[in-house]
Amino acid sequence: MWTTPRIGLLVGPQSVHTYDLKRGSSLGSALNLSQALEAFRGSRAQLEVVLSDAHCRYLVMPRPEGVRNRAELSAAMQSRFRAMFGDVEGWQVRHEAQPFAEHDFVAGADGGLLTELEDLAQAARVRVVSIRPHWVAWARHFRRRTRRGDHWVVGTDGTWVSLGYVSNGQCRQARALRVEAGAPNLEDLLARERAFVDDVNPAAPVWMGGAPTAPVSLSTGILLTAVGPAALWGLPA
Repeated sequence: MWTTPRIGLLVGPQSVHTYDLKRGSSLGSALNLSQALEAFRGSRAQLEVVLSDAHCRYLVMPRPEGVRNRAELSAAMQSRFRAMFGDVEGWQVRHEAQPFAEHDFVAGADGGLLTELEDLAQAARVRVVSIRPHWVAWARHFRRRTRRGDHWVVGTDGTWVSLGYVSNGQCRQARALRVEAGAPNLEDLLARERAFVDDVNPAAPVWMGGAPTAPVSLSTGILLTAVGPAALWGLPA
């Protein structure tokens, strides 16, 4: 019986890793999006895409006073995003604005890459059903465990590391950083990010996704739970 393939794509800074989500297996890596999608040409595959943080940026901003509606809030967030990251012409910026929240989470993705993805998918006759930034994907993966209390959610693809502080299910700080190849110095990165969070919990546990093969540990006694990149797709390590 013919079934529509479900394919996961992790679009990294230098390659694209593919997963067969129905069979629960890795399909290996391609050099670029064009090569990755060529393998599924004409299959009508459904693509679930995760973008490396090489292609994404994040910020968390205090809710501006006097904002009367979502349009004004969106304009304020776009302005703050430009102030943080400079010219964002062509970037797609989205925000998560919950009623009565004190902070708002903003994510931006490279619009040129998104356009390339849509064009290549259309040419290959496959369908993009979801696109998620890397840190957002891991934050959703760990959501059930971070709804209450204070937590750090960390995502890494070996070249970029993203760190977000989540308090009672609300993101209070998020940043994507380029790092040297290999295991990141997680302790130093967390120490730096704590300085940007008011009333940070110094003992907040860490949930890390996409952990490199080199061991990652914290000498401070903070609880660290680390899983490999396959866990993002519900696959065994």
